[in-house]
Amino acid sequence: MIAIALSLLLSAAPEVPVNVYQSPTHWRTTENTQVDLDSFRGEYVVLAFIYTSCTATCPLTTQRLKQLDAALVKAGKRTRIVVISLDPATDTAEAVAAYRAKHKLEELPNYRVLVGSEAQLRAFTMLLDFRYNKNPESNVIMHDNRVYLLN
Repeated sequence: MIAIALSLLLSAAPEVPVNVYQSPTHWRTTENTQVDLDSFRGEYVVLAFIYTSCTATCPLTTQRLKQLDAALVKAGKRTRIVVISLDPATDTAEAVAAYRAKHKLEELPNYRVLVGSEAQLRAFTMLLDFRYNKNPESNVIMHDNRVYLLN
């Protein structure tokens, strides 16, 4: 009985990409250009999620990623660091530019902050089993602090 229910559930489930590079999402860069994650295929990518108005873990994640980038550069390893915003409504190009300036990210050429639509973000985080939830009263976003390595 369980096997029948499972097979029915799986046959009715929509087809999902087999990897994140095939995810049909388009992200906005700080420069207001569009980028697909497929453009990073063939490179090592450290992927994390933040939002620019966060005062808790996101600044710490950003600092840790900067330390990681410095260590990788020192070791001669070329790795992209891609951070995706968890707050597309608030993280405008201006907000992301201010965040980059505040955390001195301009000097890191391999560090990208990407923003997508809420629907794209939800689909992408579901693909990665990354959990987050925005409090509608305080606008605080509770989220996982996972960091992914893609290759």
